[in-house]
Amino acid sequence: MTEQIKVRQEGAVAIIEFANPPMNFISHVMLQEFHRELIRVKQDRTVRVLVLTGGMKDSFLTHYDVAELLAFSEKGDLTGGSQLAARLVTWLLRQMQERVWLENFILQGLEKRSPAERGIFYWSRCLELLDTLPKPVIAAINGLALGGGCEISLCCDFRFMSRGEYYRIGLPEVLVGIIPGGTGTPLRLPRVVGEAKALEMLLTGTLYTPEAAEAMGLIHRALAPEELMPAVMELAERLARGAPLAQASIKKDVRLGSRLSYAQARALDLAVTNAAVYSEDARRGMRRYVEEVAKYDSLDLKVVLANAEEFLAARAVEYQGQ
Repeated sequence: MTEQIKVRQEGAVAIIEFANPPMNFISHVMLQEFHRELIRVKQDRTVRVLVLTGGMKDSFLTHYDVAELLAFSEKGDLTGGSQLAARLVTWLLRQMQERVWLENFILQGLEKRSPAERGIFYWSRCLELLDTLPKPVIAAINGLALGGGCEISLCCDFRFMSRGEYYRIGLPEVLVGIIPGGTGTPLRLPRVVGEAKALEMLLTGTLYTPEAAEAMGLIHRALAPEELMPAVMELAERLARGAPLAQASIKKDVRLGSRLSYAQARALDLAVTNAAVYSEDARRGMRRYVEEVAKYDSLDLKVVLANAEEFLAARAVEYQGQ
């Protein structure tokens, strides 16, 4: 039984709830548990979609526990301000994506470090795992999502948020003299809201209402509280009926491709396109369309759209992830 997250599965949808009373702060304990569940979800073929939400009223994740950040800061600069050391850490995080033995080795060494240091490692690793998870991820933001809470939501593919008089989302780190860095947030954020709005968020620490967040593109939809989870689960169940290999290819193409040079991105695009088109799922989906759906004698828009709706609802084909 976990201490600060709750996990359940509904069909092919895994739901992780964050709950750290009384304030629902992100802590090293929560991150260690979150890390374990992200690894499990990544490997579990019965999970097609991941939903993240707050397990406490009025809070998705309030923010990172500042006391832990202060303890980390007071240990001094562990890298000596070296870009080489920072590059080494970044390289190790990438290598751990494919080398389980390396991650296990580092995790063993972490047991000798302070809680604050363990938290910072797990923080970077969790966001890396979340950002690269080959399955759709939805954030159901049911209250405050400040600092780290906002950062975690930015790694998700969809962000739905409850409306509430005091509900806010934002990155106020600058107000206490730090930045939401080390995990790519200042690089990821402009791709979501644009550079001008990202600088406004990062430099002023402004907190945004759900309505303002929706208007600027920070979240996809602002909903009444009673509508949040039904809307999220409707989307999650639809995505869970989709083609897993195609979804993973799309995420890799968009997330990684947008960070590469044009030539590198084109090569990646070709590779992931081929991985999808040569899959059994692709043959199953295209065969279903050609043999049973697209039997047109003329261009009848009503019929074309009706067929499209069947595929949009993800009821036309049973994909197996093969």
